[in-house]
Amino acid sequence: MHGLFRGRNFLSSTRPLYYASRVLGLAPFSFTGKFAVKGKGTAWMLYTVVILIVVFSCSIMCTVQRVQQSGLLVPVVVNEFLMIFLGTLAAFSSILISITRNGVKSRNIVSKIIKIDEAVLNDSNTTYIKMFIFTLIQVTVVYSYAAVLFTYDTLIWTEAVPKVSIWYFISGYPHRFVNLEVVVEFCDLVLVLRSRLKSLNSRLDFILRKSNEPYANAFAFTSALCNSVSTSCVKENEIRVSEIKGDKIVPFIESPGSINRLRPPRFETSRQRNIRIARELYDDLCDVSLLINSMYGFQILLALGATTVELTLSSYLVLETIRGNHAVEVDSVGKFISLMTAWLFLYAFKLISITAPCQSTTSEVENTVMLVQKLLLARFDPNTTAELQLFSQQLFHRKMKFTAFGFIKLNYSLLLTIIGGVITYVVIAMQYNK
Repeated sequence: MHGLFRGRNFLSSTRPLYYASRVLGLAPFSFTGKFAVKGKGTAWMLYTVVILIVVFSCSIMCTVQRVQQSGLLVPVVVNEFLMIFLGTLAAFSSILISITRNGVKSRNIVSKIIKIDEAVLNDSNTTYIKMFIFTLIQVTVVYSYAAVLFTYDTLIWTEAVPKVSIWYFISGYPHRFVNLEVVVEFCDLVLVLRSRLKSLNSRLDFILRKSNEPYANAFAFTSALCNSVSTSCVKENEIRVSEIKGDKIVPFIESPGSINRLRPPRFETSRQRNIRIARELYDDLCDVSLLINSMYGFQILLALGATTVELTLSSYLVLETIRGNHAVEVDSVGKFISLMTAWLFLYAFKLISITAPCQSTTSEVENTVMLVQKLLLARFDPNTTAELQLFSQQLFHRKMKFTAFGFIKLNYSLLLTIIGGVITYVVIAMQYNK
């Protein structure tokens, strides 16, 4: 396994997710046999356009089939039309934005992450193997669950409500697959960002722990561009020093210009350069977060709206079925409730996949702030302290955050707000049904 990933990069570890994205028409780039990013070819662009047409056509068919049906409760009808509209708009915009806008942005993300990995990863092969296994399991489990759920949903609904056409359900699944893939992509990119922030913090913590060792000459970053004193410029000069118990040979470093006393010690230079590299890496990570927001902000906003409506509808149907107010056959009530519970698990997965990685990443940034403040309290040389002060200002003025198209901050507070709104709406709808 290590031999398989030797010489590979970040892109090679995300192949399962990339191939799933490509099947659904969402991959905005391609790559060579050596995992170098390149633009999509004409054939794949045409394939993406075909997927776009299929998703839009299925949504129109689903709407037409729904208009031809009647007999369900008013809250159900309203929620279904909202669900179809928001889901279709999210899927359509995701594919369209992928074709027109996300090509260059996604390639920039890949190149920046590869650059960051060269600096912060000590064992990149092991990291890439873990990422590959994680994405492989993730894609397999998520899409297997979705396929089984969609099949079970079609069977149960056609049995419970015979008046609803089977094509109504089948035509509503393509945009669900696309929206699910968008959420998974967003989640994984934010998790990668959090992982690299965590690696950066571990390097800062290493510098902090070494602050009590003034002559510890270690480089915290694997690709630190630290200019050390050339060995040709170093020679041992013997100075005889009179002491009580005899003479002692004292070596010292002499610069070519014989001004060694004016040169800062090498360990001070390495610390200063390590902090400088940390600042540059944090700036690159902030650039990646901005690119992620730019690529997925609008789609995530629509996905949140569609998922909230779906969560509300499923919760309402479960409660109304338990109360006996929904037109479902008695012998299928248990299957119907189990189906709605399975849908609730999928909606919960989507909401948690959107909010939890963003919350954990911002928490990791707060840890970076704490480490920099602790480093400022350590007794470093003036140049290193000045670099730390610049880092502190950088953290204050350039904060990393994730939003849904700039309207909503993605964190646990949003998750609790959605849950509270769903509960309120379901209670009102149940009172209206009385």
